[in-house]
Amino acid sequence: MSEERIAELPCWRGGVRIEPLGGGITNRNFVVDDDAGRWVARIAEDLRALGIDRANELACQRAAAALGIAPAIVYHEPGVLVSEFVEGRTLTPQDVREPAVIERLAKLLRQLHDARDLLVGEFLYFCPFQTVRTYAETARRLGARLPARIDELLDDSRVLSLRVRPFRPSLCHDDLLAANILEAGDRLWLVDWEYGGMGNALFDVAGVAGNCAFDPATERRLLDAYLDSPSPDALAVALDETKILKAVSLLREALWAVIQGAISRIEFDYSAYARDNLAAYEHARAQLERAR
Repeated sequence: MSEERIAELPCWRGGVRIEPLGGGITNRNFVVDDDAGRWVARIAEDLRALGIDRANELACQRAAAALGIAPAIVYHEPGVLVSEFVEGRTLTPQDVREPAVIERLAKLLRQLHDARDLLVGEFLYFCPFQTVRTYAETARRLGARLPARIDELLDDSRVLSLRVRPFRPSLCHDDLLAANILEAGDRLWLVDWEYGGMGNALFDVAGVAGNCAFDPATERRLLDAYLDSPSPDALAVALDETKILKAVSLLREALWAVIQGAISRIEFDYSAYARDNLAAYEHARAQLERAR
């Protein structure tokens, strides 16, 4: 049914050829070839249980595309989003840990975050601590299997939130898995903007560090490049905050997987993904305490 719906969209020129695009663990994506070129079509319904609002995704991707860091949107209607196809490769966590990629990604994130005064559009606000609380409540409502000590984890998240400094909100991607970073020649692109919104810029830095398993030295390298050679004191403060946000990003990812295990029809081992991210959270939390 998904392919039939995509084939009937009015945006195509001439005949179309549709092939599934693998790798997604939230949406069903397809590569579409028509007489005008190659495109990516996504079946994109709102997913309230995960906090996904497609109007917000549309606004965030459009803003990022205007900055030249996301594929342009060529067509949309309720439930479907069509973007230009970027001919490149999806990065792996190992790729992202390479020093040359870290330098390029740091500049890309600064370009995104520093564009706050140029933005036009209506964007949702994203707070990882609120998301953790909401995911836990949603999982309970769905009858999903939460970690045994979820109340302790939520209380710890609340304590960590009190250690985050006031910040000037920026447009953020908020889901920086390696799989959402594409490399095309000497250029990087960010895709999948469904969790984007206005928030703490350091959460994107922390998300990269957590999702790509950065060690402390690699975290420092990323922050040094992102902040453009900060003073030792400024770097120390940013490192502490990044470690806090790294921990909560991993907890959020674990609870995301708990919900997906209850609602998704995609064949993927969400239980293992939740366990892996919870273990990564525990490791990040221990690192944070050792750094104090």
